[in-house]
Amino acid sequence: MRITTKMFYDRFLSDMQKNMEAIFNASEQISTGKKINRPSDDPTAMSRIIGYTTHISAIGEYKRAIDSAKGSLEAADSSFSGLNDILIRAKELALSGATGTTDPNSRLMIAREVGVLFESAVGIANTKVGDRYIFSGFKSNIAPIDVNTGEFVADTNIFEINISQSIEIGLNIPASELFSFKRVNSTDPSNAVLPPYNYNFDSTNDPLTGEPETPPDADPLSALYISSGVANPGALTFTNNGGSLTIAVGDNDTSPATVTIAQPPLGHAAPYSLNEVRDAINNQAGSKVKANIVKFGTNDYRLVIRSEPVGQSDKIKIIVNTTDAAGTGLNLLAYDPQGTQNMTLGTNITNYNYITDRTNNDNYYSFNNNYLNETNIMRAMHFLKVALEMDDVGRIQKAIDYVGKVAEKVFQQQAEVGARLNKLDAEGRFQDNREYDMSTYISNDQDADIPRLTSELVQSQAALQSLRTVSSDFLRASLFDFIK
Repeated sequence: MRITTKMFYDRFLSDMQKNMEAIFNASEQISTGKKINRPSDDPTAMSRIIGYTTHISAIGEYKRAIDSAKGSLEAADSSFSGLNDILIRAKELALSGATGTTDPNSRLMIAREVGVLFESAVGIANTKVGDRYIFSGFKSNIAPIDVNTGEFVADTNIFEINISQSIEIGLNIPASELFSFKRVNSTDPSNAVLPPYNYNFDSTNDPLTGEPETPPDADPLSALYISSGVANPGALTFTNNGGSLTIAVGDNDTSPATVTIAQPPLGHAAPYSLNEVRDAINNQAGSKVKANIVKFGTNDYRLVIRSEPVGQSDKIKIIVNTTDAAGTGLNLLAYDPQGTQNMTLGTNITNYNYITDRTNNDNYYSFNNNYLNETNIMRAMHFLKVALEMDDVGRIQKAIDYVGKVAEKVFQQQAEVGARLNKLDAEGRFQDNREYDMSTYISNDQDADIPRLTSELVQSQAALQSLRTVSSDFLRASLFDFIK
């Protein structure tokens, strides 16, 4: 093969271009810190890098969502802690107001403090984070509780956001079940949520019996009731012979009350009506028990007896002395916790301050509704406040139970918030790890090896300089230099 000067020239030029290109590539990678600066550098690696970058961007959105969710849920957690403090204080006040040594004026003072606690609870229910009410569901631009009526005016929806590709979490806790509730119908009275004290101590007749009205039971914790009733409590058909009742409350009761159901207390000879038996018990044993007539169903009126004060009905002992036939008349009142139990101990007596049916519009919103009072903070606090104002020890004692039960609900809701916060923390750690992994993958594909590139750059520069020197000397030579 013939070697010409042009071939030397072309080879020198080609090698110089290769070295200059190597120097340029190394310099570019060192200056950018990346070994891939354009898709053409490595299309496969660039495709992977784009995928990793997209994933990191999505992780960033999820982390921002986690931070946002934490803000709302931490506010809810703080709110529940505040409610717990309020309920603890309310229970302390209820216990103080229920003691026999507390006078009516002192109970009024206690009621004022309960009123302040009530207002604080409403304020917590209307907590905002930024411009959003955290207990209002989708209606986050309006306060969930009407401060005048206590009614829940927002909705019960849960606002959820994605904190990963497949996980959603709720940002809020609806206030409807915890703080208050809505009226069933818009035509219901505006004070239905926080009803007034519902007994008027006047001389009107009982609408069920036609007899003079007596103070109703103070929403008892429990009460005894006879197993069968009568169609008309005012008719003289309950006990044909009368007799006597010996009533004690507890095994250590050393002074049981004796109730005589015969002349002269009732003013006439037997037989006696259920109403008269009730009146005899209240008149002669009112310091130990209270009796009332309750309509259990159509033509089914029964005698209900509870302890005085409330809460000890399971300790009542009634010994009957009568010539009525077994299983009839006064014998229906026999009760001994360890012996004869003709009466039934009940804690959920229909139509006796235990209304739970929403369709029963006449009674559903009644002041004495334990189902509502024990499931809504507003109702429980209102019940306690008004019972204190009315000096109603029985209802104050019942309020202790109500406050305890709504406190349990608050604890349950706070536990739910705590579980969500733990979930956010776990997901946040997972997203941090995924972000680190994706960054590592990108670094492996994209980051330049600076020490290696620096060495290669020095080598390429030295080679280029040598090539320039050799080519300069060689190309300067002429034909005569070769033949002389």
